[in-house]
Amino acid sequence: MDRRTVLKAAAGTAAFSMFGSAFAQDKYPSKPIRMVVPYPPGGVTDLAGRVSSEILSNKYGQPVVVENRPGANALIGQQYVAGLRPDGYTLMIGGLGSQVLPPATIRNLPLDIPNRFVPIAQIAEFVNILVVKGDSPINSVEELIRHAKSSKEPITYSSNGVGTSAHMTSEYFAMRTGIKTLHIPYKGANEAQIDVATGLVDFFFANLPSALAMVNQGRLKVLAVTSSKRVRQFPNVPTMAEAGVSDFNITSWLGVYGPAGMPKAIVDQLSADIVAGVSQGEPRTRLENVGFEVNPMRSEQWDRFNKEELARWSDIAKKAGISIEFGKG
Repeated sequence: MDRRTVLKAAAGTAAFSMFGSAFAQDKYPSKPIRMVVPYPPGGVTDLAGRVSSEILSNKYGQPVVVENRPGANALIGQQYVAGLRPDGYTLMIGGLGSQVLPPATIRNLPLDIPNRFVPIAQIAEFVNILVVKGDSPINSVEELIRHAKSSKEPITYSSNGVGTSAHMTSEYFAMRTGIKTLHIPYKGANEAQIDVATGLVDFFFANLPSALAMVNQGRLKVLAVTSSKRVRQFPNVPTMAEAGVSDFNITSWLGVYGPAGMPKAIVDQLSADIVAGVSQGEPRTRLENVGFEVNPMRSEQWDRFNKEELARWSDIAKKAGISIEFGKG
């Protein structure tokens, strides 16, 4: 072998070695990941973020740091994440209330939510529960509808804000039953629940995890659940369909998103690892203990589900006449 051939071989070996080294260094993830929660600490979204973070940290041996960036009904955190590099090192927890209902109900949003995020994996879902005051004489959905139709004034319902799941579910309930209602929006779910528990408001479609404690204390009474099947927390409580309101299947859900443009290989890797991690053991138990139903979906299936939910709720908002100008809701 002549000297020129030896030098070419050596150069090729060095180049392969450098490429292999760079590839090894770039293996995802090679540094800490941020999990942005666009809501304050302590709520159900925050819990989902912390469970997801622990799953990924244990899997990858890298810190996954939860970063709460609340404000403007999740928009502040969403804008922050959407503006970052789609390299898989900043993820976000989102769901029905942040990813679907705002674009379905609010005009002139400053962020194109459906197109600025990639759905990575659904973690879990939870139902809304129709609640009234704990000692209310109303004991069924049928009795609530009868009361509403006999009342001279619209009966009142609370929500944790205009365009939220509670608001939209209540409007859908009114559409399906023909009752007249008056919306009383609050800044948060706790205030909305308290004013039902004290009798200032007639009913509330509460997220099950956030209302579970007040139900267990007897301060709120559950008339029905909004899912297609009964839930294990309230096995004797009927679904809305069983209670006589047909075509009523509504669940809220949460999962992990990333900025649009993330490499498919990273999305697929995260999706598989989150779904596997949340499907069993301590993460599943933690979520179920506060009222979640663990129903993980991988990226492609969940992407389709997001699109279907956006079309569904946009149609409901149109039929209910809910169209809010951004900044004026």
